[in-house]
Amino acid sequence: MHVVKGHSMQPAINDGSRVVVLRWAYILSQPKAGDVVVFHGNDGKEYVKRIIKAANNSWIVEGDNKSDSKKLPAVKRGAVIGRVIWKC
Repeated sequence: MHVVKGHSMQPAINDGSRVVVLRWAYILSQPKAGDVVVFHGNDGKEYVKRIIKAANNSWIVEGDNKSDSKKLPAVKRGAVIGRVIWKC
């Protein structure tokens, strides 16, 4: 379970919400556009973002709240912790 910090995923996921992450989601399948994932950023922090575009072994991600979503470089598959399957 991860705690979301920030407003970049509003209105889908609010600041302080807890999300359950399926770590094995991508063992037999590929991440796809629309999936919400938790991943390690290049700065060592964990992020919760939506996949916008999937290409080869990297993904373009961004938050749902465009006015409060930090631009991040493409995310490599190895940085993905898992797919968000539940929020509370």
